[in-house]
Amino acid sequence: MLVARALEKELKRPDEFVTFWTKLGQAISAHRGKVAALAVVVALGVGAVWGVTIYRRSKAAKATLAFERIDRIANADLLPAKDADDTGKATMEEDDGIPHAKTESERLTAANQAADAYLAVFGSAGLGRKVLFDKAGRLLVLGAPGQAEQIYQDLAGSEPDHDLGLLEREGVALALEAEGKLDDALRAFASLAEECQAGTKFYLDRAWYGQARILERQGKGKDAAKILREILEKVPKTDLRTQIDDRLALASEK
Repeated sequence: MLVARALEKELKRPDEFVTFWTKLGQAISAHRGKVAALAVVVALGVGAVWGVTIYRRSKAAKATLAFERIDRIANADLLPAKDADDTGKATMEEDDGIPHAKTESERLTAANQAADAYLAVFGSAGLGRKVLFDKAGRLLVLGAPGQAEQIYQDLAGSEPDHDLGLLEREGVALALEAEGKLDDALRAFASLAEECQAGTKFYLDRAWYGQARILERQGKGKDAAKILREILEKVPKTDLRTQIDDRLALASEK
């Protein structure tokens, strides 16, 4: 499919996509009790992949500009902390037509407000689906995994593109994990892996990696290690090899 072919092409330049999984490993290792960083992984990691399928379909100049504005807000430089008011509360300021925040939370909230404004004008079809997907990722970071899960579920349930559906279903699993519903998250990743095995194998290593990560959190290190070794055996060219090797090395030391 288009996304799979595009992804294969992108992987010839691993820095763009491998960074996604490097961040995942680092975030989980440093913050085992905090899954918010996973949202950043989802939002940043699949943006380019989604763009191949959705962004190029958009012919509406105004919609495209509005979409780009959301991205600019989400990635705008934070204002210096010294500019906070006497109460220490961060305030929003306008610069070059976009709001700049003093805190990460404010920046993400502003981006989601811009996303809501986009959806109110242009709707949730086409490029609007990417707007919703990114909003869900930011909601995870903002500590609202229940809202994020609902968005991912709605997207996955109406997704006509198989490969994009895999990304949305991964979002559901990550949201469940963020809610502390580890058993449900594990089943979601397992279901995702089964579907990947029956198809093009696209995303299979990532689905298995999600299972292994949750099994580790549940104290099932041996089961996790078994899955990690299976990834190396059945997906030898996986870009997760470094993270897998590190996890297996740590498991062997316990």
